[in-house]
Amino acid sequence: MARKEFPGDPRRSADVVPYTPATSNGDGSIYYMVAFVSSMATLFLKNKWAGWIAVYSSLLSVFSDRASASGTGGGSRLSTMVLALTALLMSYMPEVVALFKLVQQGDSGTPVAAST
Repeated sequence: MARKEFPGDPRRSADVVPYTPATSNGDGSIYYMVAFVSSMATLFLKNKWAGWIAVYSSLLSVFSDRASASGTGGGSRLSTMVLALTALLMSYMPEVVALFKLVQQGDSGTPVAAST
């Protein structure tokens, strides 16, 4: 069976739709992933720099989120911000506890019993 050729161009110039690339908000998801990974690194390695990176990138993730996409993933982004703040707090916790113990020791150098 012979193939039938069209004479000329079969496309109509009035029906041609120009290509427009899809716009996506990929920055927010990258910040979200960096915040999650660096908060886990802060919790496991007790690295304060990773904690500050986690807080910064979680804030960027929340603020660069689209309003239309906030219904689906807004809660997870806010929970990542809470995770980053908690990881940063836990990395500074040994210093706070040591400072609190120094304040409670007083001038004598012996620990003072906490009043209940």
